[in-house]
Amino acid sequence: MLPKVSRAPRLLASRSFALGLVLSACAGSNAPSEPAPSAPTAAQVARVLAGGRTPSVLPVTGDPNGLWWDDPSQTLYIADDDGNRILSWNADRGAAVVRQLPSVTQKGDGVGQLVRMANGSLLVTCFGQGEAGGVALVPRNGEPSLIPALDVKRRRIGLTLTDDGRVFDTWFLKSDSGERAGAVAELSLNGIETDKISGLKKPVGVLAIGDMLFVSDQDLGEVLRAQLENPGAFSVLAKVPEPDLLAAGPQGTVLTGSAGGTLIEIDVTGKTTRVASGFHRVRGIAYDAANQRAFVADHANDKGASVVRVVPLRDDAQTNSLLQ
Repeated sequence: MLPKVSRAPRLLASRSFALGLVLSACAGSNAPSEPAPSAPTAAQVARVLAGGRTPSVLPVTGDPNGLWWDDPSQTLYIADDDGNRILSWNADRGAAVVRQLPSVTQKGDGVGQLVRMANGSLLVTCFGQGEAGGVALVPRNGEPSLIPALDVKRRRIGLTLTDDGRVFDTWFLKSDSGERAGAVAELSLNGIETDKISGLKKPVGVLAIGDMLFVSDQDLGEVLRAQLENPGAFSVLAKVPEPDLLAAGPQGTVLTGSAGGTLIEIDVTGKTTRVASGFHRVRGIAYDAANQRAFVADHANDKGASVVRVVPLRDDAQTNSLLQ
């Protein structure tokens, strides 16, 4: 467990810099996949940790939602909720459009969490506004497509991969009166979705760590924990106001966003610690263990541009000096 920040630090706002490549839409076409960039050298990592090469904000044109950090290629993958596409960022190569996704509804498609599979393919949930919910498969080379036969009324946000390659997603239905009912399901790429945790309200995030499965329910204000092989026997790990998507943090902890624009860390005992505050709203999170930093999707609503922020996760003295 990393030492905790003793008080809620303010987010870095004045030291951001342009990446030199502004992400632009790729409407009507599919940009080719990039070859995986090489891993950084020890000297490059040292510069990142010193703050010389990591901006506090990654400027993206769109609304970042789900995030996925790929450690071997040192690449951040970003699900753009506005642009209905997948973006990438790498410290050496900058930013790029990976793929434009199929458009499925005039109300706005909406994308949630994304994961990168062992073969290099990406999966991303499609919210669908109760009319066209699904999961898109983006192969490393080739055109993206929707997994067939899924219930289009299900609004899907969360997605996770287990160590042995199993896929779990979260979904919920919304009634005309606004009531929600949802579940966590195991998903096969041929379109079979088997509910494993039921009786939820608005499950948003799902995360597999080892033999454990974690779920955030935004309406219940809870983060749940269950054995992967018996997920129906879940328990409440922690009470968190309006938790959002989940990410694995340092030393087996779980990271999530909470009401009021805060980044929360939950340890194995259920203890919650406020890591950083001052966000508009925390959505997706990705943790880069090698460089001890978290990428945070900061959703701005109508208050300004949505961005991806970089939050160092180090010892108290270093973190306080960087986040003030």
